Amino acid sequence: MTEFSVSVPAYDAMRGVVAPAEGGTVTVEIVNGAVEIFGDPTSFRDLARLCLALSDPDAPSGAHIHLDEGSGPLDLGSAPLMLARDPRA
Repeated sequence: MTEFSVSVPAYDAMRGVVAPAEGGTVTVEIVNGAVEIFGDPTSFRDLARLCLALSDPDAPSGAHIHLDEGSGPLDLGSAPLMLARDPRA
């Protein structure tokens, strides 16, 4: 079985959530009320890094990342996406 691993720098309060990207392209669409995320393998590793960065125990409750269309990794025409650490947890 092939294994993949990704890593991110530890959370730094001065820099916030940081996740290096490989440069994949993601498209987020809302179809019939459902969020659909399309991407190539590189883009899914980029999203995984963003989620991993938010999971750092030192990242504060409510830490978040805004992804807007045309700003990596979201493609032009993509719906915006926000990834956030649940402030209730």
